[in-house]
Amino acid sequence: MAAGGGWATGLKPAIVRPPPPPAHRVIQPVPPPLRPASASAAGFIDVTARLSLAMAVLSIAWSLFQLLLVVLLDRLDPLDWLQRQGLPVPAALQWAAQHALSLTVLMLLLCVALLAVSWAMLRRYEWGRIGFIVFLVGVALANFAMLPLVDGMFTAMQAIMPPGFHDSPDGRHAMAQMQASRWTALISAGVTALAFAGLHAWLVVKLCRDEVRALFR
Repeated sequence: MAAGGGWATGLKPAIVRPPPPPAHRVIQPVPPPLRPASASAAGFIDVTARLSLAMAVLSIAWSLFQLLLVVLLDRLDPLDWLQRQGLPVPAALQWAAQHALSLTVLMLLLCVALLAVSWAMLRRYEWGRIGFIVFLVGVALANFAMLPLVDGMFTAMQAIMPPGFHDSPDGRHAMAQMQASRWTALISAGVTALAFAGLHAWLVVKLCRDEVRALFR
C-alpha cells in the first residue's frame, strides 16, 4: 500500500489551460453590387425608344389633323380669296399652298417611319438604332433650315399689306412691331435649334457607344 500510495502520490495532475479568447474579427461592410454597364445601356434604350414611340403616335395624329385641314382649305381656296381682295400673294405662299397636300402626306409618312424605327430600336434591331440616328441628325438640320423660312414668313406678311399702308402712322407702328416680332422669333428659333442640336448630338454619342451597340442584333 505504501508503494502503491507513493506511486499514486508521484503522479502530477494535468493542468488544463483555458483556450485563448477568440480574436475579434472586423467585419467589413459588403458594398452593394455594382450595376453592370449593359443594364444601364438597356435602360437608356428602353426609355428613349418608348419616348420616341409616344412622340411618333402624337405626330401621326397631328399629321392626320393637318391633312384634314388641307383638304378643307383646298375647297375654300384662300389664295383666290386673297387675290380677289387685291392683296399680293408671295411666291413662297403660293408654292406652299400648291404643294400643301404633298407636304402633309410626306410629313405623315415620316411620322410612320419614326414609329417603325422606334419600335425596331425597342426590339433591339440594328436597323432601328441606325434609323433613329438618321432621324436625330435630320431633325437637327431641319431646325436650322427652318430659320430662313421664319424670316420669309415675316417678309410675306409685309408684302400682303395694302399699298401706302407703310407710310401711314399706323403702318409705321405696325412695321416696328413686326420687326421686333421678327427678331424675337428668329432668336427663339435659333436658341431652340441649338438646344435640340446639343440634345440630339448627346443621344447620337450614347447610341454609338460599345455597350449600347452590343445590345442590338
